[in-house]
Amino acid sequence: MKKIVSLFLFLASLTMLFASNEAEELAVEKCGGCHLMGVVSKEKLKNMKAPPYWAIAKKAKEAYANKEDKINYIVDYTLNPTEEKMLFPVETKKLFGVMPSQEGKVTEDEIKLIAEYILENKTF
Repeated sequence: MKKIVSLFLFLASLTMLFASNEAEELAVEKCGGCHLMGVVSKEKLKNMKAPPYWAIAKKAKEAYANKEDKINYIVDYTLNPTEEKMLFPVETKKLFGVMPSQEGKVTEDEIKLIAEYILENKTF
């Protein structure tokens, strides 16, 4: 019985690891061109076109109480961004402007996976 439970826990851990890696790769591929992700360098800071992923996660956590609302906000804003929906202060809005819609570039399911990943305070 112990061997079965141990095997089950091992397989569950592997599944979570692969899902986590998939979300990380997807986030870097789909979001990393504009949002600061990965190792911070002078080059990345100089070319940053949008708030870093951790700031987006922080603002969503401050604005919404439950995980589902946070994810729904990120999905909605990614596909249908407006200035009114932005959670950042005026200075940030002036610096970066409104994000262009990512409709057709990323699916809703991909955004949900990315949102769940960044909301877990993962680092890239």
